[in-house]
This record gives sequence, structure tokens and C-alpha cells, in this order.
Amino acid sequence: MGAAIEILIKGNPSVRFELGAGAVVIGRSEDADVRVTGDLHISRKHAEALLQGDRLRVKRLGTSSNPIYHNGLAADEFVVAPGDYFVIGSTRFTFIAKKLAPPKAALPPQGAVPQMLKTMTETELYAIGESSDRLKLLDLLELPEILRSRDRKDFYVHIAGLLRLSTNATWACVVTEEGKVLGEDAASDTAQRYSPSRSLIKKALDDSPAPTIYSWNNPGNILATMQEGLDWAVCSAAKIPNEPAIIFYASGREAHGRGTLRQDEARFVGLVADMVGRSMSMDRLLTMEGRLERFFAGPVVNKILKSPDMRELEPRVARSTVMFFDIRGFSKRTEEKNEEILRYISDLRHAMTAMTGAILDERGVVLQYMGDGIMACWNVPFEEPKHVDLACRAALRMAAAIGHTTGGWSCGIGIHTGEVVAGAIGSEQVFSYGVMGKVVNQASRIEGITKMLKTPILVSKEVADALSPTEGSALRVGRFKPAGMSNALDLFELGNPPGDPGRKVLFAQALGYLEKGDFRAAAKLFGSRPADDGPASYLTVVCETLAAKPPAKWEGVIELTQK
Repeated sequence: MGAAIEILIKGNPSVRFELGAGAVVIGRSEDADVRVTGDLHISRKHAEALLQGDRLRVKRLGTSSNPIYHNGLAADEFVVAPGDYFVIGSTRFTFIAKKLAPPKAALPPQGAVPQMLKTMTETELYAIGESSDRLKLLDLLELPEILRSRDRKDFYVHIAGLLRLSTNATWACVVTEEGKVLGEDAASDTAQRYSPSRSLIKKALDDSPAPTIYSWNNPGNILATMQEGLDWAVCSAAKIPNEPAIIFYASGREAHGRGTLRQDEARFVGLVADMVGRSMSMDRLLTMEGRLERFFAGPVVNKILKSPDMRELEPRVARSTVMFFDIRGFSKRTEEKNEEILRYISDLRHAMTAMTGAILDERGVVLQYMGDGIMACWNVPFEEPKHVDLACRAALRMAAAIGHTTGGWSCGIGIHTGEVVAGAIGSEQVFSYGVMGKVVNQASRIEGITKMLKTPILVSKEVADALSPTEGSALRVGRFKPAGMSNALDLFELGNPPGDPGRKVLFAQALGYLEKGDFRAAAKLFGSRPADDGPASYLTVVCETLAAKPPAKWEGVIELTQK
């Protein structure tokens, strides 16, 4: 009988120290018998270990500053059985009693079957283990963070080491369902190469994540096993959506020397598979969601990911408030050379980031970026009872922020509300979520009219009627028929509440004159406003033009010739 202490420092391969007859000192000091340099929580001389028969007695030294944990509890002196371990800091010390090497194993007779081939039930897998499993539970809880902080290769090697030590295995590995080894860990006293059982992998895949236990007969001290020198194996599979399954495998010898493989050890393999599978599935989901949100609005991503049936995204008739936003003068600045676009691209991105933030903060959905413009909507794909108020609030924030964001840039925003067709629009190969219909076209035209009236935000009568007085002030600026459209639109300038009551009264009187055909009276009232009143200045010119050449038939609608 020989004995050793196997030492595992997190992030490093395990090492083994052979024990003799006398006591050995564990610590970081150069004259320590078992020297551990990679863990600062271990004192220079931390503990003394003495081999007593087939047990190891461990005693904490007075020179140590940190506790020793055994069976999940701090202890100053205790006895360790073969296969058990104790922990100092983040280092695990496993006591190993080694018997003489068994005779060379023979392959099992043709048609031989394992003594035990069992798949744990869900109840067994998630049962509460003994108190000695507390440290194993901590190992499990650390797995998601280790998965995030290490590259996959190091992570799989770490898992293999964890499985081997926790199950007292000779060899453990993480493999693909095809048997490709991703990471492995073997006892340091063997140079033999092992490979996992393909039939056991297949069964574990069928029963994922419950572990399958595989144990062979041992007649006459001749190991009947599919692996030379090994007589048991535990295997569990983690299935990750849209990725190959990952198999967790541990195998060892002499299971029958203690009766059978302990269920707690087999359970641990299954729990590792379950924990890693869930963590990797969540990471994949978050990664996909993050990538999708770079190209789609957040609510649309949620709808795509959470819809059990893609038919939920099929186009349908719905009420929506639609916004078109445009940066004034950007196209003129950059129309001559592509180099000019590159010159302003950083400012454009900065502006679009701020504008998008305002829309998203008010629970809007950005449907499309159009160069220096944005198309957004509310109330689809999710219902928002206050969608008109939210859209108007976003517009006021955007108009207020654009100048500060880009050093003097301005914008035009048009908003309309009503029935649209909303859903997945595009081809069989590629689609986007969008809205279509008359309301969308009219919202776009309303945004264009803001250029003529030199005002940042115009909304339709439907929006003005639904707007809460506490969220905005709507000032009627006239009835317009956009070029190419047959319907006239009552338009309102959107401002912060409560608005200017005197200006509102003046506009109402002036528009009354204008729509009755008294163009000179209307021009006089509009002309009394300051020159920086964009709508008043525009309407003054309109009224003076109509007064100079009155139309044969006047219906109070200003017909536009430019889009």
C-alpha cells in the first residue's frame, strides 16, 4: 500500500506528492515538505499531515493564519479517508491510497454486460447530498463565472479536473458527442491513454442531463471492462440549443472494493452537466439577443425569441403611432463627396445614438435608419395604451437634444396615428419587422412639411386630439394637401405644455381669416409675429401670395407642390 496527496490549485494542472512514514509539513515555505506556491491564503507553514495506516491525520499549525476546511466545516485537526479531501484557501488536497497495480485487464467476454447500467432519476439527481458535498456545491456555483472568465479550452480542462477529483476517478474528460476530447485530466500515476465508451455516450445523450452509471463485474480479481484497468464510468450530457452536445465523463477502478460507485459522486457529474448546459444556453441566448439588438429593436427581438410560432409575426392590422425623424441640412452638407459623409459620420452616430435613446426610453420601436433619418413606431409589436403621449414625449426630447448633441444641428419630426399593417415584411430568405399603409406615408409627408414651416415637430389632428394636455401643447397651423396626395391634413405644431395662450389665440383668428378667404387680414395677423416664428412667417408669405392672386375656387387648403 502506498499513499499520496494530490494537490489541485484553481487554474492549474493537479500535482501529486508521495507520502512516506513520517509527518510532512504543508505550506509556502521553501523548507515545507509539501510546498504550494500558487495560493496566497496558505501560510508559510500551514498544516502537518501524518499517514496512519490507511488514513491521513491532518493538523493545523499555530503559524497558520487561515482555516482548513474538511467536510465543508473549518477544522483544526481531523482524519481523512482515502478519496476524501480538505481545502486551504482555493487549493484542494485529496488523500489517495494506492494499491499494487492490478493485472493487465482482459476485455470482457463477447456479449458480456455491465453488472450495473443505471440512469439516475430526476429525483435522485437533484436530491440533497451529505454534508460532505458542501464544497462540491460551491464548485458548482462557481461554474457560470468560470465559464464567462476563461476561454473554452481552459474551462473544459478545469471541468475535467473537477470531475476526476470529485468522483475519485482515474480519468475524466469533456468530449463532443462524436467523441472528440475537449479537455481531460488523468491521475498522475498513469501514462495510459483512455477513451470514453461510445455506447455510454449514446445512452447519456438519450437521458440528458441525468447521469448514466456503468459498472463491470470483477470475477477472480480480473477486471472485466471495456477500458484497460478501469471498471466503472459515469457519463452525463449537456444539450445546448443550436450547438453540439457536450459530454462529461469520469471513469475509474476498484468501484467494487467499496461495494459500488457512490450515488453522490455520480450525481455530481449530472449536476455539472446540468449547470454547464444551462449556463451555456443562457450565454448563447444573451449573445444572440445582444447581436440581434444591434440590428432590430429590443421589443422586436423579444418577440422573435419568445414567440413559439413565427406566425405571430405575420402582418396584421393594428393601431400604431408612427414617427419620421430627419436631421436638417445633413444631405446638403454631404451631397457633393463621399469624403464629406465620412467627415461627419462620427457626429451622425453620436446624434443617432441620442435620438434612439429618447425613442427607446419612451418605449418606442426603431424600425429603420435611413441615412440621417429614423422611422419609429409605438403600440406594435406590443400594446402601449399611451402610445400617442409616448411618441410626442420622445419627439420633444429629441428636438431639445439635437442641437446640444451635435453643436447646432436641427431636425424635423412628423407624427401620425391610426391603423397600419404591422409585421414581418420582406422575402422568404430575409425579413424585417415593419409597418405599412396610409398612416405611414402621411407621417413621412408631415415630416417633410416641417422644412417649409421651419418648425421641428408637426403632428396630425388625430395625434393632437389624443394628446394629453400634460404631455404636450398642439397649435393648429393650417390645413395642407401634400404633393401627390388626394387628402388634406390638419397639422399642428407640437410644443412643450402648456404652450403660449396668446399665440394660440392669434393663430386661431388668423387661420379663420385665411380659410374664409380674407387673405390680407390673415397676412396682417401672421405678420405681427416675430420673424423667428417659422409657421407664422411661412403663412404670412402664403397669405400675401393668395391676396395678390386670389384663387378662383378657395376651400381653405394650402396645396403643396414639393415633397
